Amino acid sequence: MESATRRFDIEAITDKIYEASVVPESWTSVLDAMTDIAGGVGTILLAADTTDFRFISTDGLSGFVESFVAQGWPERNTRTPAVLKARHAGFIVEKDVYSPEQIASDPLINQFLRPQGLGWATATAFPMTTGDTLVFSVERAYRHGPVPDASVEILDSVRPHLGRAALISGRLRLERARAAVETLALLGLPAGIVSRDFRLQAANALLDGLMPRVVRDGSARVAFADADADNLLAFALNATHRQVPRSIPIPARDPDPAMVAHLVPVRGIARDLFTGSAFILVLTPVERHVQGPDADLLQGLFDLTAAEARVARAIVAGETVETLAIRQGISEGTVRSQLKSIYAKTGMKGQLDLVRLGSGLSLVRSDDI
Repeated sequence: MESATRRFDIEAITDKIYEASVVPESWTSVLDAMTDIAGGVGTILLAADTTDFRFISTDGLSGFVESFVAQGWPERNTRTPAVLKARHAGFIVEKDVYSPEQIASDPLINQFLRPQGLGWATATAFPMTTGDTLVFSVERAYRHGPVPDASVEILDSVRPHLGRAALISGRLRLERARAAVETLALLGLPAGIVSRDFRLQAANALLDGLMPRVVRDGSARVAFADADADNLLAFALNATHRQVPRSIPIPARDPDPAMVAHLVPVRGIARDLFTGSAFILVLTPVERHVQGPDADLLQGLFDLTAAEARVARAIVAGETVETLAIRQGISEGTVRSQLKSIYAKTGMKGQLDLVRLGSGLSLVRSDDI
């Protein structure tokens, strides 16, 4: 153990761990150090969730988790449940949770890991306040045999630091998201943070003021009071694999103006491993005005392309597909294709709905809210 310990500067590794707690990009160097300790091929840090895999990994395991998911192993995975069930405050290896017979017959080990030259690992788990469980898993080549006990002891010595750093990362990232939401309030925009299980993690005062008339903080998920808008929200939330911004129109309902809800994915290192945040929800109030909306406004509100925004503006202004095609020098089929995309992005079912929604939309000034 002494010779193994001398090979690694534990103090330097601990410094790396705490650096990662405030600089998320540094987690990969922590994982590299863990790989070296175990003599592994690579290390994965993932959030254990049956519906979604958020992870970061070292270069040695590039494509590993993607293949794991693509081949349907999440539903047949035995290792992660075994780690969680063990509830061991340390790193565990195969012999801690499997019998030799189970190791020899386990489908994941024999059909997925060993064909890739893997098959041995050591892992530990940390429950997070977000409801997720973070799992550190160091993968080792099958030809090198199980992770040595001496390596497990070294990893155990730094494990408390890993847990504290992960907790700090989670809190800091959530506070940063909250700060972004409060900044939007200064701009006059109601906003909140939506978790990966579709519930509100935080809301600024302006969004609070719209509950429950416009937005509802339900026990199952965040929702809109308007049924059509809520159907679009439900679809957008459940299409998280696309991870693209969505814009949803919300009709006016006294005393609230019409609004456009923007669902913006939270992006960053580890797909926001530490907080469980999935989206920032921003509501842009709109009002009726005697002038029609300009193309820039429509483009910004509904994530339209420049061409789609011009088509939408023309339709709202009363032009037909035929006259629009002639004026822009494009085919009617192209205009109809652009309209189809516009309907999908705005949630409208046809030209009449688009005219009703877009006729005279203009942004409400922040001092009017």
